[in-house]
Amino acid sequence: MAELDSWVAALEKELGLPAGTVDVHAVLDLARDAAHAVARPAAPVTTYAVGYADGLAAAGGLGAAASGDPDAADKASGLAGRWAAEAQG
Repeated sequence: MAELDSWVAALEKELGLPAGTVDVHAVLDLARDAAHAVARPAAPVTTYAVGYADGLAAAGGLGAAASGDPDAADKASGLAGRWAAEAQG
């Protein structure tokens, strides 16, 4: 995990983000949920979409997160769970 922590710190700096902005465990949990419930390629697509939605919400009140709904990561994780349940039955 030390290499990942170093990478994230360098990435935050490169992107002009405050140190500690990226919640690595939350991102990995979301990626796991998407990969296991949908398909492995869903992991990076889902984490990108959640970051984009959060960015839109922060930038100007756009997107689902701005309307008082649960945050985008929780919504995406819930969708992945429902997706898997529907696929099974």
